[in-house]
Amino acid sequence: MDQTFIQKAKNLRLLLTDIDGVMTDSKLCWYTDGDGRHIEVKNFESLDGMGMIFLRACGIRTGIISRGEAPVLQNWARLLGMDILFYGVTNKADALRQACRHFGVSPQETAFIGDDVIDLGVLKAAGLPLTVANGVEEVKNIAEYISPKRGGEGAVRDICERILKARGQWDGVVKQVEEGTFQDPHPELIVVKNTAKK
Repeated sequence: MDQTFIQKAKNLRLLLTDIDGVMTDSKLCWYTDGDGRHIEVKNFESLDGMGMIFLRACGIRTGIISRGEAPVLQNWARLLGMDILFYGVTNKADALRQACRHFGVSPQETAFIGDDVIDLGVLKAAGLPLTVANGVEEVKNIAEYISPKRGGEGAVRDICERILKARGQWDGVVKQVEEGTFQDPHPELIVVKNTAKK
């Protein structure tokens, strides 16, 4: 494992991620209910979810920064015991800075997982920029680690395991699960709408 990655993983206190194309396959789906409301549907990979739960249980705060809408993202973030959700966001780097101020961490102690050009600013602001196999070239060029897996197909789980192995925490997680002593994190979710400056 790359020594730079190991050191950055050891210093990590906050991991934030995009959703579409990272925790999903990037396809956007809606259906219309009986009252004419348009409901968004996203397909998430459960392995990714457990990876984020393991990170949070090991002391790394987690969250989402997305241009997407709130309801489906809130459900997913709460299920995973995440700390913060930014939605409807166009300036993702600003959202990362807000999260840093709120939790008292520096940008160098953060990681971000992104896949598209809109993520470039926040990836450059984060201490540990990460991406997935389907990330665009511009993102891959600045990523510290590129998962061999595609978004929505276990890429986030791969990244989470890599971080915890670099920190020497993965075996402890496995042991807790085997012994039945592992406990899911349950922090109160902070929800922030659109951080773009007026």
